[in-house]
Amino acid sequence: MPRPEAKFDDAEGDVLITIYEWPDVHFSTYTLTQRLNPSLQITAPECRTAFTHVSSAIEEHIVRGLIRGKRSKSSDGVFFENLKLTYKGEQAAIRVRKRRALPEKAKQLMDLVEAIRARRDRGAGG
Repeated sequence: MPRPEAKFDDAEGDVLITIYEWPDVHFSTYTLTQRLNPSLQITAPECRTAFTHVSSAIEEHIVRGLIRGKRSKSSDGVFFENLKLTYKGEQAAIRVRKRRALPEKAKQLMDLVEAIRARRDRGAGG
């Protein structure tokens, strides 16, 4: 019996997609936090909250076997360096990207349907 597909919150999905889309970049917890929160100043208190959230997402992915990396310690606590997706992580990142693209694709299809209806209605009325 197949297992249900894993659900990811926004940060967890963002972590997977970012590492997937930048395969040659050596991400760490710090660089991922900066990449995912570019408007935050490093010294801002919100940056510490963002770091904690990204760190938690990374740890959850490590538990699931989606990411691997080197664990280190700093004054901020434990962080990870050289983050890479596992094969299973690549699969999950692709699924997350596809799922996120669905609403945009549905909107494009609905716009196309509306354009066809409008064109048909103009042709029938003329």
